[in-house]
Amino acid sequence: MSDLKQIQTDTPTQDNYRGLIGYFANNPVAGNLLMVILLVGGLLSALGLTAQVFPTIDPGTVSISVVYPGATPTEVEEGITRRVEEAVFGIDGVDRVISRASENLGSVTLELKDFVDADKVRDDAEAAVQQLIDFPPEDAEQPKIVRAETLSDVLTIVVSSEMGERELRRGAERVEQELLALPGVSLVSLIGAKDYEIAIEISEDTLRRYDLTMSEVANTIRRSSINLSSGQIQTQGGDLLLRTNTKGTSGDAFENIVLRADPDGSVLRVSDVATVRDGFVDVDLINQFNGRESVLVKIQKSETEDVLAIAKEIKTFLADYTPPPGIDVSVWNDQTEVLEDRIGLLLRNGLLGFALVFLFLVIMLDLRLALWVAMGVPISFLGAFLFFDAFAININMISLFALIVVLGIVVDDAVVVGESIISEQEQGKTGMQAAMDGVNAVIGPVMVGVLTTMAAFAPLLFVTGTFGQILGVVPVVVILVLAMSLIEAFLILPSHLANGGNWSRWPLDRIQNAVSVKVDQFRTQILAPAVARAVRFRYLTLVGGIGLLVLAGLLVGSGAVRFLFFPALEANSIRATVEFPIGTPFESTQDAANKMVAAANTVNARLDGVAFESISVTIGGQTRSGGGPGGGSRMTIASHLASVQITLGPEPPRTRNAKELERLWRAEVGDIPGVERLSYVADFFGGQADLEFELAHQDSETLEQAVSSLRASYETIDGVYEVQDSNSIGKRQLDINLTATGEAAGLTPTDIARQLRRNFFGEEVQRIQRGREELKVMVRYPQTNRSSTEDLFDARIRLADGSEAPLASVAQVTESRSLSAINRIDGLRIVSVSGQVDNAVTTPSIANTQILEQFVPALKQQFPGLQIRQSGAGREQSNDLSSLGRLTLVALLIIFAMMASQLKSYSQPLIILAGVPFGAAGALVGHYLLGYNLSFISIFGIVALSGVVVNDSLVLLDRYNKLVDEGWDNAKAVVEAARRRFRAIFLTTATTALGLTPMLFETSTQAQFLIPMAVSLATGIVFASVIILFLIPALVMIREDMRSKSKKVETHLAKSSG
Repeated sequence: MSDLKQIQTDTPTQDNYRGLIGYFANNPVAGNLLMVILLVGGLLSALGLTAQVFPTIDPGTVSISVVYPGATPTEVEEGITRRVEEAVFGIDGVDRVISRASENLGSVTLELKDFVDADKVRDDAEAAVQQLIDFPPEDAEQPKIVRAETLSDVLTIVVSSEMGERELRRGAERVEQELLALPGVSLVSLIGAKDYEIAIEISEDTLRRYDLTMSEVANTIRRSSINLSSGQIQTQGGDLLLRTNTKGTSGDAFENIVLRADPDGSVLRVSDVATVRDGFVDVDLINQFNGRESVLVKIQKSETEDVLAIAKEIKTFLADYTPPPGIDVSVWNDQTEVLEDRIGLLLRNGLLGFALVFLFLVIMLDLRLALWVAMGVPISFLGAFLFFDAFAININMISLFALIVVLGIVVDDAVVVGESIISEQEQGKTGMQAAMDGVNAVIGPVMVGVLTTMAAFAPLLFVTGTFGQILGVVPVVVILVLAMSLIEAFLILPSHLANGGNWSRWPLDRIQNAVSVKVDQFRTQILAPAVARAVRFRYLTLVGGIGLLVLAGLLVGSGAVRFLFFPALEANSIRATVEFPIGTPFESTQDAANKMVAAANTVNARLDGVAFESISVTIGGQTRSGGGPGGGSRMTIASHLASVQITLGPEPPRTRNAKELERLWRAEVGDIPGVERLSYVADFFGGQADLEFELAHQDSETLEQAVSSLRASYETIDGVYEVQDSNSIGKRQLDINLTATGEAAGLTPTDIARQLRRNFFGEEVQRIQRGREELKVMVRYPQTNRSSTEDLFDARIRLADGSEAPLASVAQVTESRSLSAINRIDGLRIVSVSGQVDNAVTTPSIANTQILEQFVPALKQQFPGLQIRQSGAGREQSNDLSSLGRLTLVALLIIFAMMASQLKSYSQPLIILAGVPFGAAGALVGHYLLGYNLSFISIFGIVALSGVVVNDSLVLLDRYNKLVDEGWDNAKAVVEAARRRFRAIFLTTATTALGLTPMLFETSTQAQFLIPMAVSLATGIVFASVIILFLIPALVMIREDMRSKSKKVETHLAKSSG
């Protein structure tokens, strides 16, 4: 932009026509070509961009998981998680080590510091785990060490049937295979389907009858089912491979295995002593969709794939797909609907806003000027698309949000430049001279104003963590669009206005002239005297401004306007999860789930059947599908768990929002006896608790007491509900200890443990690959011999001499309780206490502050040695706001430096910056008047508003300085500057407000997330205009008063010293 330095003067000379701006102004062909390049090139670039629901989120974690079948949480902690923790402590780049020991599974998650090479950390963790001796424990599987994947959901296909579990699974597998054959689909998985398993079941009576043991049967099957190469024979005819392949892949193959062959030629086969079941794992699990048994087929995408293209390809395939008889296939949980709604929202509101802005400009300005000023919107937007790919930006909900943010301010540059050119034309200048002089008059302040807006958004570029990854694209989009707006305002717009005449004709020109006269009369007869009075009574004007700040403070302090860090983004579904104490019979969980489904049907019937579209229920497990950044679906299988997910009907005809429907459903369900946790989520980002604190103490009893105390504290806060903790009691546990009799018989604890494990849990003989599935072959007791404590006491234990004895004669059995899970962070056992907040009563920030300031100090005093730290969403928000605050201070220094350089003053930038809080106060008042809470989304509007305040104030002060340089009196100069800049300020105010007006009146659920931003900018700009026209001049004169007094003091001191 060094070519732009030519425009530092108002004197119209031929030199002013040189340089980049002069070249384009004097060459309309170049201006038109540049415009076409930006429009056409940007459109083509936009069409080539990939689309996804949210920006790609890297969780920044490395996980180490070990499956330990049949192990209790305590066994998992001792044998797996604690040993892995010790191995990975000290790895460079790890921020926290989080472990969870639960039944059958141990997992250790390494949370990484920012800007760390996750692959290197994964390799270091793998090396550390491999160095552990005697790890993993016997019967545990090999550890899986993976970096968290950056995948996101596309949609889910529901495969339902009434033909039975096996046919349903086969139908789902067929859909899975067909989808994987599509060119654009690469990631497909089944959710809610039981794993295949071949179970060989032998009763204790049969084992004794044939003088067998479970171990002998397992070893014989293992030796007989093989696929083993024996080398090769080199013959004259060529090499011959030798292979023995008797490995079974079906239940029939295992039935024919010979367990024993007698000398008389008779054989004992597996089928003679056992029942072979070729089916599914022995778990209680039901998945239903609208009352029918179902399996979910989940389609995901990688970072580089296009979610809209994949969804379109799948839907095209399903339109022509004919499922097997008795199988139904339907699309469910389509994540692209949200993205398409957001795209539609942007286009609809953008076009309406553009139309309103254009109509307003047509009334205010010549048709030619109005058209080219309004064209700044598409030129800037499409021009920015040219660079999206270079900055790794795609079409997603957040980048679209950024476009909506900048929609209200992108036209301001063109308005200011265009109005300046008009002012020059009104002085009798024409053509090139008016265009160049108009540009020269405002290029400095406009350039600095846009750069300060960029700087205001820039701190978000450096925010780390998940929040930074989600919103980091916003400043990039804003900066790109504003940069394009500068190109349009200084290179394209002057080339169009410097050549040709007015386009307006009767009757439009008469309307425009009449409006122009009225505007001129207003600014001369009304505005100027009003500004003069504000300047004359400048301290009273300042008091009025301070009153606005006080009013805004009272609105926030009194709770009339609350602050929500992130407003709820309404989902198109409601999800409820129910959790009973571990060990609860499956039938109890099923009854609760059925009650919830019945309640949902009742609510839907009351609302004429249009509220709910479908109901998916999982009993014996919990499924989380989609929602939020990264999406992802997972299934946790346990008899005490259930989840119900309701898909809402389209609006209209649905008239209730998700939150209202959730409350109706919750009320209809009521209390469920015996339930431990019951939660409802109607938020797109649902999952994290509003309140969550982690407690740790060396003494477990003290820790339990502290947890109970904190839970009680939560419940004293109005608006806090669903209070729960992670310290759940696990299943009933039978502890088996060897007696003196057993020891005398030559038994060891290991002997008893292994024999019981083989009989009751089962022994894995081998794993086989069948199609795309790997399944286990297990040998164990039949279900009828392992369903009661009597079966345990009757179990026969093989002694060292080969004889048998009942378990009760060699061991003592006592009952206890295990924990459901053991959570640890950085080596300390922790218990988390969480809760949700009703935003209609209070806010998470208020509740968190109350806990931190009131309850936490009291708990630490009551329980010495207790450690408490905030976690979950509260911890992330605290860290995000802390880093953002520091970065904002740096941005303010940069903004101050740019304005000081432009105004050649240290104090005038302070006047402009002082106007920003008053504009923010106006935005707060706007939130109150329109009934919205303040949120982080509102802050984006306030930041954009500050850009407008700075831009217009800079132009006004720049004009004021020039008038003073021309010899004007300070008071008259500031009034004249306000009068001359009124039209530009009025135009920017009106175009900004009108551009966002359609958003303010939008009723769709998608718009509710965005409206607070529009409220900040559209209402704040109205207050800001008053501030710029009245308060800024008053502050200018207060500055002059201070300078005058300072000079008097200096003069007095000089005389005194002389």
